[in-house]
Amino acid sequence: MKRQSRPFMILGVLHLFLLIFTFFHKKQKTLVLLFSSIGIAYVFEYFVLNVFKMYTYYPKVFKNKWIDSVFGALLSQAVFVPIMGTFLAFFKFDEKWRIFASLLFGGVEKIFIKWGIFKNLSWRTKYTIIAMPYYFNIVNRWNKGLQDPNAKVMPAISLFFYYWVNYTNIYFFLLAISKQFLFRIGFFKDKYWEHFILLPLYTFIQSAIGTASTKINKLNSILFGLFSLHMMDQLFFKLKIIKAKKWNPYTFFPVHAAMFLIGKYFNKLILKYREDKNTLAK
Repeated sequence: MKRQSRPFMILGVLHLFLLIFTFFHKKQKTLVLLFSSIGIAYVFEYFVLNVFKMYTYYPKVFKNKWIDSVFGALLSQAVFVPIMGTFLAFFKFDEKWRIFASLLFGGVEKIFIKWGIFKNLSWRTKYTIIAMPYYFNIVNRWNKGLQDPNAKVMPAISLFFYYWVNYTNIYFFLLAISKQFLFRIGFFKDKYWEHFILLPLYTFIQSAIGTASTKINKLNSILFGLFSLHMMDQLFFKLKIIKAKKWNPYTFFPVHAAMFLIGKYFNKLILKYREDKNTLAK
């Protein structure tokens, strides 16, 4: 393991224990709030990292700088921060603890900068410390909103986040491992920058289709959703927007089918989430 990777690994292990502890007490409900927390973080990350390139990570796991930086961001926005947000919400930690957690992450960011594994460009650590209590508060409110039996929008968005987070991560690792899967139009000189701008938009559309099909929850809607996703793949491959030497539209059909099967189960978890009033945060 490289020296730059060790801090990420240590943080990953610590947050994994925190996740296991939370899951032990809250069971499958942990997955619902966690994916919602990741989705919220991904919205932030899309603009701050992917579009505006306000900072960069150096975990030194992948040789390509863009892929390596996005992987570092993935650890931050899909592991460290969301797990902490989920933990704080479930166990009813108040605003003082959210501020304390934000200061901890601000301190970690400063250490990462000193060690050369994270670099602020137009971003500043004080922005992290200011923004994170708001993020934790959103997750806390999300936890309460999912408890509301009359709420319809928030459960639907949580289901959407399940699709969006997983589709985005699948495509990321496909690129990171094979290096032969790119979204490319030619608007940007840097092909990887363009890829990471286009990819979340593509998965956004896929996730909207998956969410609508799953919420309707009829065989015709599921089949239509699968057909729509497959036709999207066909179209983007034909237009050569998706560039993949060893992949074709039919390769992704089993992925879509698996996403729908898990999505149906995830939707049941969301509905079950409301049954346990003990998870309601202050």
